[in-house]
Amino acid sequence: MKKKSVYLQKYMALAVLFLASSCSKVQNGLTSQTETAKFPIAKMALGPQANFNYGDTILNVTYENDALNSGIAGINATNATASDAAYIVSPGATTLNHAIAHKVVYGDLGYNSDGNWRSESDAQQIIPARYFPGDERRYEFSVMLKDWPVWNQGDPTNESNLFQLKVSGGENVPLMIRAQRNVIRIRYQDVSVTDILPNIQPYVNQWIQFRIDVLWATTATGYMKTYMKLPGQSDFVLVDSSKTNYATFTGNVNNGNLGYIKWGLYVVPPNSTRTVYHDDIRIINLNQAPTTTGLIWGNSIPDANPAYLDGPYTITSNITNPTAYNNTNHVYIHPNIKYQSPQNIVYVNSASPAPNPTDNVVGTPRSDFSRSTLSAAGLSGGAPGPGGRYLVGGWVNATSATTPSAFDPTEYYELNLEPKSGYYFNFSDIKFTVLRGAATHPNTFVLRSSIDNFATNISAPVTISGTTTPTSIAFNASALSNITTAVTFRLYAYGATATSGTTSVGVNDFQVSGQVLPTP
Repeated sequence: MKKKSVYLQKYMALAVLFLASSCSKVQNGLTSQTETAKFPIAKMALGPQANFNYGDTILNVTYENDALNSGIAGINATNATASDAAYIVSPGATTLNHAIAHKVVYGDLGYNSDGNWRSESDAQQIIPARYFPGDERRYEFSVMLKDWPVWNQGDPTNESNLFQLKVSGGENVPLMIRAQRNVIRIRYQDVSVTDILPNIQPYVNQWIQFRIDVLWATTATGYMKTYMKLPGQSDFVLVDSSKTNYATFTGNVNNGNLGYIKWGLYVVPPNSTRTVYHDDIRIINLNQAPTTTGLIWGNSIPDANPAYLDGPYTITSNITNPTAYNNTNHVYIHPNIKYQSPQNIVYVNSASPAPNPTDNVVGTPRSDFSRSTLSAAGLSGGAPGPGGRYLVGGWVNATSATTPSAFDPTEYYELNLEPKSGYYFNFSDIKFTVLRGAATHPNTFVLRSSIDNFATNISAPVTISGTTTPTSIAFNASALSNITTAVTFRLYAYGATATSGTTSVGVNDFQVSGQVLPTP
């Protein structure tokens, strides 16, 4: 494989998420605490996830299913061949749970792998667990030094790695948590060392918890902060923050270098045996969602969903929460918009299954049309989904060719979206690409919102002259700010000069722009 293809896998990561198996530790409500936020370590469902919100758990290795890979495809338990180089122990870091043990016997080739005396697990093959410049992550793990002997003056001084934030390709290791003599220390890629626990002996055979917050950067803009929680302490304590304005990521992603985590035991003193336990290895996303003005929700056709098709709504073939609106998938949902899957929906003119008024669009975001007066008039572009467009027919006709149809509050396309709890909208503009079935069909468009119960227009009406040629229209929605609840937008069309027949209006795509910000 070419190195460049490895780099591109960063972006594939947004389409794939490997998740932890059922975990009683999570169900018990263990919480990851910080100075400013507390993240629930949620049990995660199987299936792809397109992007990560602030505080999302990306990887959660708990060993609760008694498997060396914790039931997560892609975790490598060890490359050492000895039968007890890696094994499951109980209890783990929390009562009555499991953990993994790594063992190394110096001089026995069964415990020699990758050119040294080691037995380590890694998550290199789990794409979302990898890290790249620009990623901001939290790494957590618990470690127990099992029956670790006292170091005495004159004994070998080999450093044993317990945890590594690695970069592939033989690049300098950005961070290692190591045990040497009777000390636990951090060793950085610039070879600097910080001792964070001067005497490990009081804590042998007890669980010590670690947390490392990192902004990955190839320039002097990143940081690393390490926290530790000793037995008897109620919370994590910051033990090193010396690496600020610091190049944290080594190597070059254009050459295929990627970051990943390793945990276990690497290097032991000559003629010795060492065993270390690990548990609760987690990666948590600390990247904030965009706060600048930009796209909030967009699609190539109204929600790609719903209101026009027989059968159940299929999320995976329509909305998949990609991170950017582009000309390939044409779909975007801001990560801090509340997302719920709609209920089963039927085409309003369908005979099989027959229409049912209760089969309406439910959830947010969604789009639909006013079913009491309008109905689907077909689609073009070959098939539903990106690239096609839907036509809605039944708009009111003119009373005469010289008297265009007036605004009718019962005829509209509808969009609905809601911020997640703790967030609010500041809207900037809302754009549509529209077309009409013929030169006598509705040509004037008005946008209103549920904020004032659809009483007033959001900016001035827009009139188009084109017919079957898609035309872009835009509405300034900047007056709508600090919106903390669900909001519905309705796009009305009127101005038809046809006095008979069915008039139709189509929407190819829409883009709702603004900000989704955390509430103060």
